[in-house]
This record gives sequence, structure tokens and C-alpha cells, in this order.
Amino acid sequence: KCSVKKINFNGYDDIKNFYSQAAQDLFVLQCLDGKRDGTYLELGCNDPVRENNTILLEQSFNWSGLSIDKDPNYIDMWSVRKNPAICRDAQALDYSEILTHYDSAHIDYLSLDLDYPATLHCLESIPLDEIAFSVITYEHEVYSAGTSHRHQSRKILESFGYKIICSDVSNLGNAYEDWYYNPIYIDFDRIKNLESVNAEWSDILSIAHIDDANNKRWIIPHSSRPKKH
Repeated sequence: KCSVKKINFNGYDDIKNFYSQAAQDLFVLQCLDGKRDGTYLELGCNDPVRENNTILLEQSFNWSGLSIDKDPNYIDMWSVRKNPAICRDAQALDYSEILTHYDSAHIDYLSLDLDYPATLHCLESIPLDEIAFSVITYEHEVYSAGTSHRHQSRKILESFGYKIICSDVSNLGNAYEDWYYNPIYIDFDRIKNLESVNAEWSDILSIAHIDDANNKRWIIPHSSRPKKH
């Protein structure tokens, strides 16, 4: 798939591959203009490389952070990564302990990607009055979990000032995520062209060739993209 570019951030043309299932990593970098030395908290990290939301941030932009998953098989694979992962149930974390891994209670990116209904329970356990995030990607799985989970998660995050920029982000026609930004830290004008409702992620970002059969995801250089007429 090839179309007019919608994103352009510092360091974008140096990226050859991305890893997230729906380019969440590129969405985060667009929000933060390719920020280097950022921070993340990844809840439900799964595989350290395949469809992972933070490896690009870590390897290409020198981000630090903590990843958490309750499956020890995934944690055992984490030696390929620089930043740590711990084997823990993300629904029952001690956030005073989690914050010892960070220099402040402001974290650039929160990735919430557990299985329904654990994602909502995890969100409910985060002290959002004490910890602030710039960008959040939240998996609500409305296509299989129904609308109640999605409604509750939106109510919680909006009550703390987070704004949805991409609602019901779809993958292969299945709406499964909401993408949020914090207007305290992110300028809406930077991402307003991504605003969408129930759109396929590749249409939202317009950035990639996808070969799902072979698990290949790579960037179209700006110079190779058609110009807008």
C-alpha cells in the first residue's frame, strides 16, 4: 500500500522498519516529533520484537522504560533487549515501586495491551492522578469484547484530561484500539491530520508496505511516495 505521507518527524527518514502490529511506535514518534531519550511503560509486552510497541523507541531513539508481562516465556526472551522486562501481573502492580525505574512521574508513552477484560482492570489500577503520560495506546478489542469495556476505558481516561485522536483503530477490519494524547504535552496541530474514527491503521498513518503473510513491515521513504496534487 502506498499513499501520500501523513507523518514526518525528526529521524523518520532514518527508519527502515517498524515493529508494532498497527504502527503504534510510529504514532508515538509522530506525537513527540521523534523525541530521543524518551520513556515508556509497556503493560502486556508479549514478544520482545515481533509486533512489539517499544523496540523501535529503544533501539533507534534511545528510549528507556519498563515492560511487564505475566507470561514467563516472554520474559525469558527479553535478553535481546536493552531495557528490562519483569514477570508480573499488570493488574496488580505497586506503582510506587514501578516509579523507582523512572526519574519522574511523567512518562512519555503508556502501552496498554492485555487480553480482555484484563486491560480495563489494569487501567483502573493505575493512579492517573499521580502519573502522567503524553501518549497512550489502549487495546479495547471492541470487535470481540463489546462496547462496555470501551465505554469504561474512555470515561476513565477522558476524566483525567486525555483526548482521543484515533478512535476504534482497526486492524484488518477489526476495531480494537483507541489512541490518546495529553494536550498538556502534545500540540494537537502536530497530529490533527491523523484524527480518525473506525479507520484502518495503515490508512490513518499512510506510511507502510505490509506483507502480513511474511511478517514484514517496512517504511516507504518520503522520496518514493507519490506527491499530492
